[in-house]
Amino acid sequence: MNKKHLEDSIHVFQVIAKEQEEKGIVKYGKPLDPLDDYDWLDMAAEELVDGFKYLVAEKKNRQHIVNRIRELIMLQESGWIKEEINSLLDMLEGGTKK
Repeated sequence: MNKKHLEDSIHVFQVIAKEQEEKGIVKYGKPLDPLDDYDWLDMAAEELVDGFKYLVAEKKNRQHIVNRIRELIMLQESGWIKEEINSLLDMLEGGTKK
């Protein structure tokens, strides 16, 4: 296991959790209270749906960028540059690593 990656992931999680808590305090005037009159499962489901929509949007955005780069490299004369760029784009699209 890559310990540095785990430590970085935990740090990013903590930073985002703190930012979200602060955002909630600004929006609602207080921190989240589990005893508030909300259905927390419904709230979580709504947030997950939004998160999924963000993932789909980002995937579509990245695919658009990849397609545009592929169009541009078709104008390149050098074959090895084309191959290298295409290989990197394949990796971004979820292909195998070099």
